[in-house]
This record gives sequence, structure tokens and C-alpha cells, in this order.
Amino acid sequence: MPPALDNFVEKHPNAQLLVLSEYTFDGPIPERVKAWCREHKRHLIAGGKDFVSATEYDNTTYVVGPEGSVVFSQVKSVPIQFFKDGRPAREQKLWESPWGKLGICICYDLSYRRVTDELIRQGAQAIIVPTMDVADWGGYQHRLHARIAPVRAVELGVPIFRVCSSGISQLVNRGGGVTAEATFPGQKETIYGWLQLRDAGRLPLDHWLAPFSVFITAAMIPWLSTKALPGKLFKP
Repeated sequence: MPPALDNFVEKHPNAQLLVLSEYTFDGPIPERVKAWCREHKRHLIAGGKDFVSATEYDNTTYVVGPEGSVVFSQVKSVPIQFFKDGRPAREQKLWESPWGKLGICICYDLSYRRVTDELIRQGAQAIIVPTMDVADWGGYQHRLHARIAPVRAVELGVPIFRVCSSGISQLVNRGGGVTAEATFPGQKETIYGWLQLRDAGRLPLDHWLAPFSVFITAAMIPWLSTKALPGKLFKP
């Protein structure tokens, strides 16, 4: 792993924050990787596992600081159903990075409004998405999954940086434009770009309208049921 990081930094010497995918490591961040961050004075975000027993773990994304220690971590909020994907997160937090407030969604967390909305409520200025999309799932699944980040960026008004183990990694600006991309299958490909942090994101309008619409619908059901004549309910 350090040689790959060396190659990337040699190609992009201005990069201060490096991001690896979900499940990059089968445990916590290895000491050799922490030592690399300390030697090169870089921040690194990478996915791993935080074991709580011999069989149970938290699917965790770690942030290693330039001093070589873990300065932040976030557990996956919504593990994939019917998969061995760890325990659900007990809380969501923002990383108060040197550049601004960053939220972390792990893979399919980005598909859940209850996850992304909470990050925005806390003041996220951008979202980092370490992702594991295995190559065997095929090109169609990867292209379909890659549509989520641009939609979320426009919806929430924040840039999104999504890094996949294989598949379509993306850097998306707050307007939904993809400014950097790695193609499928994507193994060993890299992307590079500037994550422009401005104001915090915003909750979309349907965040407020959806509960109101559900309330109106629920209130109308009893009223509509009284308008139907009992003998006409099943009229052919």
C-alpha cells in the first residue's frame, strides 16, 4: 500500500487529503500506513474493520492525520441487508478537518436520505464516500450506482468525492457536475481534483414537504371512506 501512495503523491504533489475505498483493510489502519502519513505529512481516509468480538465488527472509515494517528472515524450507518457488513452506526458525526466540516457516507449510506440529511443538519460542507463496488456486479450496476452522487450533490448543495474499490469513482461539484472520474472496472485507477468547500449544504424542499404530504394523505383517507356508499364499494 505505501508504494501506491508514493506513486500517487509523486504524480500529484499538491494532494493533502488522500482517500481509499471501503474495506481497503481487513482490520484497523496498519502501522506501516500510519507511518507513511507521518513521514509524508498527509491526511488519509480509508475503510477498514473495527472488531468488537471474534465475529462482530463495525464497518469503519478511519481518518489518519499527518502525525500518524487516527483523528476521526465513522461507522457505516446502514449495512447492506443479508450481507456480512458489520453493525449499524450508533451515531453520525462530522470530521472537523483543517479545510472545513466533512461528512462521511460509506458506500450505500449515500442512498439513504436519513443518513445524508443528518450530515447536512450538522453543517457538512462536503461528503466523502468510500465505496466497495465489486467488479463482478457488472457494468450496469456500477453505472446505476454512479448516478446517485450527482443527484445528491445537487439536492444537498455540497460537493461529493466518491472512491470505489472498483467501478466509477467520482469527484462531483455542488452543481452535480462530474469533474473527475475513473472508469469501470477501475482497479488501480486514481482520480485527482480540488474539493471546493464553501457554505454548509442545505436540506432539500421535499425534506419538509414529504411529511406534510403524508399527513394530508392520512387525514384524507377517513374523509374519502365516508364518501363511498357501502353498496357501491365493490360495484363491478
